[in-house]
Amino acid sequence: MSISRPQNSFSKAVMRTKVRFLLSAFRREERGQVAVVLSLAILPMLGLVGAAVDYSRASSVRAQLQGAMDAAVLAGAKDGPSKWQTTALATFNANTPPSYVVAAKPSFSSAGTTYTGSVSATVPTALVKVMGFNSIAVSVTSVANGSPGAVDNSCIVALDHANSVSHLGMTFDGAPNVNLDKCSLRSNTSMTCNGHGSGTSASIAAGSANGCSNPKSNTAPVPDIYASLASHITRKCGASMPGFTWSAGTTPSGPAVFQSSVGNYTQYNICGDLTLSGSGFLTGSAPSTDTVIVVENGSLNLANSSAISALRTTIVLTGDNSAPSAVNFPSGKGHASTLSLSPSIDPANPWQGVALYQDPALTNGVDDSWGPGAT
Repeated sequence: MSISRPQNSFSKAVMRTKVRFLLSAFRREERGQVAVVLSLAILPMLGLVGAAVDYSRASSVRAQLQGAMDAAVLAGAKDGPSKWQTTALATFNANTPPSYVVAAKPSFSSAGTTYTGSVSATVPTALVKVMGFNSIAVSVTSVANGSPGAVDNSCIVALDHANSVSHLGMTFDGAPNVNLDKCSLRSNTSMTCNGHGSGTSASIAAGSANGCSNPKSNTAPVPDIYASLASHITRKCGASMPGFTWSAGTTPSGPAVFQSSVGNYTQYNICGDLTLSGSGFLTGSAPSTDTVIVVENGSLNLANSSAISALRTTIVLTGDNSAPSAVNFPSGKGHASTLSLSPSIDPANPWQGVALYQDPALTNGVDDSWGPGAT
């Protein structure tokens, strides 16, 4: 018994020493604490990153909706009180957001000459869904003032995509005769008339309008409210582009011409350059239906001494940019020609109100420079 006690006391002392050592080592060890802290912090960190990603996507959708609604109310305001909501809705629907977005039906209202449109949508989340947030709500509102002088009433608009404001979207040399019915010229870049006013009620440019009638420079560019029309262009020519000369009063036919019926109008697809020649009405003096002429991979050319009138007609320039696409009048040496355009009028025709349309996808040889031979 006398021996056992000292041995037991020694064992207890050793145990106490080991315990104190282990407690001291545990206090000094930090790796486990870091792991615990990181495991606790990772959830809110992932939540913040996920929220940033989902919010960024929602902001992008909101910007798309805002652009679509801006274009919608501008298009409606240009159409006026009678059918502006129909026009606005069609324009908005042509610029729909991505398929994963759930958008409500847009609402439109007017008060006097003020036109308002609004829409709301929900954008499903991808990363913060695990935190209980299944979607992000977005909404936009646009207002257009249709009071006199506030709405753009240009007959010819050069959108001039992706060019600087100093680029000449319109050039008029040597006093061409531009006769527009109570409306103006407009360029989202610049224009020059080289001292010849062109005779329009206003020459409006985001850059400069030099030497033109009633110039207005440094104005805000206008949005492309006609962009949706490009979806109605149908091509038939493929790589073929032999070109065709259409004489006034004749029915076009041949390997470069495809005729078809689209809805209530007749469509002609011309493969390559379309040259208009002779004098008189292109599709008759009193047509009962609209005509749409689609020029694929080519320009619209006026032959010397031609005097063409096109009633209830829309001419569309389109293609794959393999060939220039412009409107060319004869110039110099006393050569001249006249082109008189009156647009499609059937409400069921998507081209209603448009006489000449250049596909916004075109970039090759699209600048028009009209000289003294142009009327």
